[in-house]
Amino acid sequence: MDQTRLPIWEKAKKYNCGTRAWLHVPGHGGGPGLPPETASLLAGSARFDLTELPGLDDLFCPQGAIKDAQALAACVWHSDACYFLVNGSSAGVLAMILSVCSPGDIIVAPRTAHSSFYHALILSGAVPRYLPVPQAAGIHLNVDDKAVRAALSVNPDAKAVFLTSPSYHGVCANVSAIAGITAEYNIPLLVDEAHGAHLGFFAGLPPAAGALADLRVQSWHKTLGALTPGAVLHKTGPRINTFRLEDTLQWVQTSSPSYPLLLSLDAVRKQMALSGEELARRMFEHALELRSRLKEAVPLLGEEQVNAQGFSLDITKVTVLAAQGGFNGLKACQELNKNGIDVELAQPDHLLALVGPGYQRIHTAKIADVFCSIAADRAESAKLPLLPQPDVVLPPRDAYYSKSRSVSPGNAVGMVSATMVTSYPPGIPLLVPGERITEEIIDYLTLAHQTGAHFRGLNSDGHIRVCCGEVKE
Repeated sequence: MDQTRLPIWEKAKKYNCGTRAWLHVPGHGGGPGLPPETASLLAGSARFDLTELPGLDDLFCPQGAIKDAQALAACVWHSDACYFLVNGSSAGVLAMILSVCSPGDIIVAPRTAHSSFYHALILSGAVPRYLPVPQAAGIHLNVDDKAVRAALSVNPDAKAVFLTSPSYHGVCANVSAIAGITAEYNIPLLVDEAHGAHLGFFAGLPPAAGALADLRVQSWHKTLGALTPGAVLHKTGPRINTFRLEDTLQWVQTSSPSYPLLLSLDAVRKQMALSGEELARRMFEHALELRSRLKEAVPLLGEEQVNAQGFSLDITKVTVLAAQGGFNGLKACQELNKNGIDVELAQPDHLLALVGPGYQRIHTAKIADVFCSIAADRAESAKLPLLPQPDVVLPPRDAYYSKSRSVSPGNAVGMVSATMVTSYPPGIPLLVPGERITEEIIDYLTLAHQTGAHFRGLNSDGHIRVCCGEVKE
C-alpha cells in the first residue's frame, strides 16, 4: 500500500477555498461566521471543518477516502481493520464491550480500569469479575497471566478478558501469555492500549499488543501527534462480530465527526508509516536522558521494580515518587507550574510526566533543576493508600438504574453506591455503582480531600448517591 498518500486530505483540499458557498453545516461557513474572539485563531482550521460532502465519505459507512485511510492505518499497525474514533479511546472502550457483552455476561478485568470501562458495564449490563493487581512503590502495576488463568478457571463462561496495557504509568502486561490463555477459552482479548500507540515501532520500548488482541483502542492524541481526542480501534481475528462492532461505534460517537480530527489521524498514520521508528527512538532517548537527570534528585518508578514482578515499563511515562522523596506531589505541581512546566498527573504521593513526540530536549535541564529545588525544600509530604478493595454487591447496571438518594459521606457507610466516584486523571474510580461503601473508602475520600485531590461523582454538597430500599446480595 502507498503509505505516502493522505486520502482524506486529497479530498478535503477541494473545499479549502473562500469562493465556495456553504449551504451546509457547520454554521460558521468555513470561518466567516466564527466569533471575533476566535476568528484569527481558528480561521485556518475552520476551512477544513467540513461535513459529509461529495468525496469526503461517511465515517460510519466508509466507501472512499475514509475507508482508504483506515485501511492504510490497519496495515501499519498490523490489524485486520482500523476504525477512526472522533470521541476518543473512551468511545472505543464502550464499543469493544458493547460488541461482545450482553446483559448478565461475565467479563474478566482489573479493578484499575479507566472509568469508560465501568460506563460500558452500565450500558451493556455485563458483570465484572475483578483480577488482582500487584503494586510497587505505591503504584498499581498490571495483571499477570496466572491471575487471568485462575479467574477463567472459576468463570469458564466469561465472554471476554479486558486489559489496560500499558497502564497509565506505563506498566505493560505480558499480553502474549494472556492472549494464549484467552485463545484456549476461545474468547476475545480486549486491550485498552490508549497510552501505547507508539509501542512496536522501536525495539527499546515494550512490545505492542498487536495482533494478540482481538480488539484494542489507541489514543493517537496521547502518545502521537493527533488532535485531541483522536483515537482508533483495531480489530484482528474472527472472534468479533463485525456488524455488531460497527453498529455500536455509531451509538457511542457523534454523527457529526470532526474532519480536522480525521485529517490529523490520517497524517499521523503517514508519519508513523514513514518515520515511526525514528520518532519512537527519539521519544525513548529523550525519556532516558530526562530520567537520568531526574533520578539524581528524586525517586522514580523504574524498570527494576516493574521487571521484578514480570512486567515491562514504557520509560516515556516518568513517574516521580513524591512521597518517597519526602515532598507533596500537589505542591510540587504548583511549583512546576510557576516555572512554566506542566505535568500529566499530580497526586499527593506522585507525579506523572509524559515524554511524547512534541517533547523538546531544551527543557530537560530546566525540568531537572526545578525538581532539584523541590526535593531540596522537602515540603510536607503526603501519601495516599492504594485504592480500597471493592465489596461488590450488585452489578453496576442494576445499581445505577435502581432507586437512589444522596447522603453525606459520613452517613454512607454500609450502603451501596449508585454512582461512580472518580479522581481524574487518572480516571480509575474509587467507587463503582453496586459496591459497598466502607469506612475504608470514606477514610480514603476524606484523606484525599485533605491532601487536595478532587473527585467527580459527588454532588455540590459532597454527598454520594446510594441505592435505597432493599438490596439483594
